[in-house]
Amino acid sequence: MKELILILETRPSNRSDYMYVKSTLDYYYGSRSYGITPIYAKSKSQLMDQESRIKKAIKESKRFPVVILFADVDNKEEKLNENIAKYCKENDYDLVWMNLNIEDVYLGKMVETKSKAKEAFKFQLKKDSIFPTMHNLSEEEPLKHKGTSNILKILDKYLTRSNT
Repeated sequence: MKELILILETRPSNRSDYMYVKSTLDYYYGSRSYGITPIYAKSKSQLMDQESRIKKAIKESKRFPVVILFADVDNKEEKLNENIAKYCKENDYDLVWMNLNIEDVYLGKMVETKSKAKEAFKFQLKKDSIFPTMHNLSEEEPLKHKGTSNILKILDKYLTRSNT
């Protein structure tokens, strides 16, 4: 059984990114034959500063731990994107990109910071009618295509879909 250790840009008080990821897991992979350990990095610039928390989660896991880091593309030319990709490769972590950001992928629009949690909650309520029409979650090259992500490509490596 897998333990998904998810490194997310969001703040623990907001959890908006986690709501989208959890909705994706619930919809596409159904029954919980896996565990989830979210780690909230608070911001994109702090994603690579979570090593002690990652090591602690791996040590405490009673299952096979898999580390998946979630990053918004934001600006494609951003040096931080290169550093995040290098960090994941060096540590053998999987990397899920959201282009331009997670709200753009799931909602098709940008969302003000103060409305992120509210919009994520609304998405959770409507996910069963929204997910069947989403074809942007399995992008091979999400850095090249706005409004896309490789989330299902990464999750499919570890989990079996119950919905397709």
